[in-house]
Formats: sequence, structure tokens, C-alpha cells
Amino acid sequence: MSTREPEAGAGRAESFERPLSKAEYVLQRLRQELVDGAIEPGAQIRQGDISARYGVSATPVREALRQLEAEGHVSYSPHRGATVNTMPEEDLYALYRFRIEVEKLLAELAVERNDAEALGDVKRKHEELKAAVAAGQSAERLSQLNREFHLALMRAGAPYIADRVVRPLWKTVIPTSQSQWDSGDSVAEFLHAHDEIVSAIEKGDATRAGKLMGAHVQDAYKERLSRLKGE
Repeated sequence: MSTREPEAGAGRAESFERPLSKAEYVLQRLRQELVDGAIEPGAQIRQGDISARYGVSATPVREALRQLEAEGHVSYSPHRGATVNTMPEEDLYALYRFRIEVEKLLAELAVERNDAEALGDVKRKHEELKAAVAAGQSAERLSQLNREFHLALMRAGAPYIADRVVRPLWKTVIPTSQSQWDSGDSVAEFLHAHDEIVSAIEKGDATRAGKLMGAHVQDAYKERLSRLKGE
């Protein structure tokens, strides 16, 4: 695994307002790339590469990496440098058990609330992801759009819970899923699952929508576990 500059890296970099501290600027960008999957679990983060890409000296990069190490996102050794931590298998299992129950419930609640504006946003996110797949966009972009679809659906079910509980959790804990979007078979499977979920919501079938969402997250877990084990 390696670090890669996102395709839309320039625009994303410009979205950060440079704070007084260069270390904080580097920290914000590194956190964003970890969330987006531009820097993957298990990847080495080379200080020189980050300094060159971000246009800063080595000192703020070292400070940012120390902060990420304190937060548990990376591990540092004198010989290997900084390496992005991979979630232990037992924690990954617990996390996906949590996701299955929460996303199943919120899909059901999305149908019960029947908020036309929120459900319209879910459908728009779904169509945007399908268009990105058809256009051959990067796995990083597909992963980002997938997250937006899931969060939009959860927001349709319980906006407060989605924004105050799930979204922060997803940003800080849930590992990136970019690797799951670099396989044509996986992409087709996930899009089909989204199609069925959206269809169930449009038909007002809360039970089916929840069941389909639970099965979809379970399939995503199996795919991630398979990748983790190198199968």
C-alpha cells in the first residue's frame, strides 16, 4: 500500500484555510486523506513526501505525525517511520455488528419518517454514485460518494443521530473503504444493493429496506475481511 495524492487534491487542499500553526494545517490535511482513503491502512507515511506535497518543512510534519500517533491513527518506529494503523480483526467485527444494527434501524426509520426532501437527497446521492461508476472515476471518489449515500440515508432516518453520532464516528473510527471500490465485481454488487434499498424505500417498505441495508453492510464486512486476510 502506498500514499497517493487524490485526483482532486488541489481543490481539496485549497478547502483548508491555513491556520496560524503549520502543524495544524498538516494535521488537518493528513486526517482528511486518511478519511478519504488517499492514505490507506498499512501505508507508510514518509515525512519528505508530505513536506513536498504540502509545501512545508519537516518540523510541522513531525508534529502532526506525533499527534496522529497519540490519537492511535499511526504507529512510529525509528526504522520504518510512520505507518497507518490497521484495525484489529475483533474490533472490525464489533464495528460492523454495530453498523449493521444502526444502519438497518435508520433505513427503517427513513421510510417511516417519509421526509420527501431527505429521501430525495438519498436518491440524488445514489444517482451521483452510479454516474461516477459509469464515468470510470477513481476508487477514492467512489468510496467518498458511497459514504455520502449511506450518511444521507441515515440522515433521512434520524438526522440528529446521523450528524451528531454516526458522522463523527465514521470520520474518526470507521476505516476507509477505498479498496472495496477498485474491483468491478464488488462495485456491481454494491450498486445493485443500493438499487434494491432505494427501491424498497420508494415503495414504502420499511421492513425490506432495513433487511436489505443490514445484508448490504454484512456483505461489505465480508469483503473487507477477505481483503484484510489477503484472500
